Amino acid sequence: MFGLIAQVLEFFYSIVPNYAIAIAMLTLTVMIILTPLTLKGTRSMMMMQIVQPELKKLQAQYKDDRQKLNEEMMKFYKENSINPLSGCLPLLIQMPVFLVLYRVLHGLTQQAANGGFEPAYLDKSSELYQSLVGQTEMKAFGIDLASSASNAVSKGIGHAIPYLILVIGVCLTSVVQQKQISGRNPAAQSNPQQQLLMKLGPIMITFFSLIVPAGLAVYFFVSNLYRVAQQELISRTIYRTPEAQRLKEIQEKQHAEKQAKGGSEKKGFFAQLLGDMPAPPERRPKGGKNGAGTKPAPDKPAGKNGSASNGGSTRPPAAASGRTTPPGSRSAASRKKKKRK
Repeated sequence: MFGLIAQVLEFFYSIVPNYAIAIAMLTLTVMIILTPLTLKGTRSMMMMQIVQPELKKLQAQYKDDRQKLNEEMMKFYKENSINPLSGCLPLLIQMPVFLVLYRVLHGLTQQAANGGFEPAYLDKSSELYQSLVGQTEMKAFGIDLASSASNAVSKGIGHAIPYLILVIGVCLTSVVQQKQISGRNPAAQSNPQQQLLMKLGPIMITFFSLIVPAGLAVYFFVSNLYRVAQQELISRTIYRTPEAQRLKEIQEKQHAEKQAKGGSEKKGFFAQLLGDMPAPPERRPKGGKNGAGTKPAPDKPAGKNGSASNGGSTRPPAAASGRTTPPGSRSAASRKKKKRK
């Protein structure tokens, strides 16, 4: 597999002697080969969403017989021309291609004993081998495709600008592609889990573009551009069929039902994951000297001078003569002293 990818890269370099363009042409070749599988997978995924109610009925009918359920579901898929695995097949194929390309780029730029490149997987008489052997960089458009953007930043921001432009291009095309996909499903816009996955995709691919060799960032950028055009084609063809209109009605109905049940309140990811927590019990106020919620004290009969009879806790205002303490509130010793006088 490594030799096959290297030979294809070698062929494109012989047509256009530029490393980045050769990688871009290799990427486009892979994407074009996968296009029929992608279109078929998109249709199967769309049909899977349409027939979900029927599948749930089968699951309820044969919930106690797993083998019978699998037989009926396979029969149902065959009758409706649905392949449940076809939606994942293009991604499963692209991942090995990415890993093989990573290994090939590493082999093309492996260091010899004298410090220069000693390319692997290539015919020594090929133009690509001759252009790399003994070199220390794999330069195209001012970018060393054998080095990463993170390494370039360590050498200075001026040196890293072309690398960062490439990484920004990867990020923007990833965001556009995710918006194209989510825009076709109104129910996904109110689903926190799907929103989280949509946000994680561009973040992860941008992170990889920073740390892997720039040649792989070229692969990401070109494949993203192709997918953006492909998603536009899918929106104008597959998603304008009667089946797509039916799916759109189902999704809008589900979205309206979810909004009616949930009201205007939007729950976060962890709230959706953990479910609604029980409301805390009512907290009763503690009783105290002046605490709220305590029973009022019974009325006390007034004393001789109108003061309360509970030890003089309530004092009337001072008289106009300037006395600050009423007679009834004086101590016994004070009264005896005045009597002796």
